[in-house]
Amino acid sequence: MTVSAEEDRDLLSVPTGLEVFDLRVEVVLAALTELLDLSGIHYHDINRGDSAFVVLGWNPWRWDELPPEAAPKVGAARKALSELTDLGARAARDAPDRAKELKDLTDRLKTIIEQPDTHVGAPKGSLDQVRDLVGEIGREYRAVVRQLPAAHGNGEQLVVPDTSALLDRPDLQAWTLDGAAWTVVFVPQVLSELDDRKRDPRTREAAQKVINQIDELDRRGDLFEGVRLAGKVMVREVPVSPDMGETLSWLRSDVPDDAIIASVLELSWEDLTRRLAVTASDRNVRNKARMAGLETIHPRDL
Repeated sequence: MTVSAEEDRDLLSVPTGLEVFDLRVEVVLAALTELLDLSGIHYHDINRGDSAFVVLGWNPWRWDELPPEAAPKVGAARKALSELTDLGARAARDAPDRAKELKDLTDRLKTIIEQPDTHVGAPKGSLDQVRDLVGEIGREYRAVVRQLPAAHGNGEQLVVPDTSALLDRPDLQAWTLDGAAWTVVFVPQVLSELDDRKRDPRTREAAQKVINQIDELDRRGDLFEGVRLAGKVMVREVPVSPDMGETLSWLRSDVPDDAIIASVLELSWEDLTRRLAVTASDRNVRNKARMAGLETIHPRDL
């Protein structure tokens, strides 16, 4: 399950990275609620008999065996927790202690999802108590996220175009962006593709128009820092390609669109206070952005 809706949003509804975390936590908690509605807990102390053997660490509060109809709920909870765990690990890359705290919390949730028939047993003696525990873990998770270095940024608003968006709307001056203070960010893969497209007769004019505007902005100031385009809108370049070995596992280094998504994810993870959206005419890029939990804006809405 992705955080983004099925349809493209408008700029005013794009969440910050912290809000995305909150949404992912809510997805996990909702999935666990549905699973716990089909769960049960009973008491069984194997150490109460006459046997001379004692099982150390045995928890007498045991999970009931889940009914067959719970299987989809287990799958949904696993998937939601995996997405949260993945996001937390990447956002906490520069804070090892916080990364461990986040992992410990998600490990506790994983045990509740899996309901193992081991000495560990259930974490509480009733389902209501387990539900309260799940809510407590969710609150702790949010609190740790807000202690990450990435949670203390400057609240930028970034929109990252793919090449298709630029070719369809090459006049950057016409990008109103709701009249708000947004920064259009060019990532390395898009700049490379623009150079290729200016050699194609079908796209030469549009690609060259975008390149000319970037060159003009470059003369006005440092594009690594950001140059004003018009009104409140700024333009910035990202000079370094993403490390594809450190991004989401399903993004491939030999797929150009995936390099764009990986660059956007890097921007997202390094500052969780940002509002960040991908704009693309190419539906495949928008779909991949949504799969990665990113917001999308259609170029016609800029």
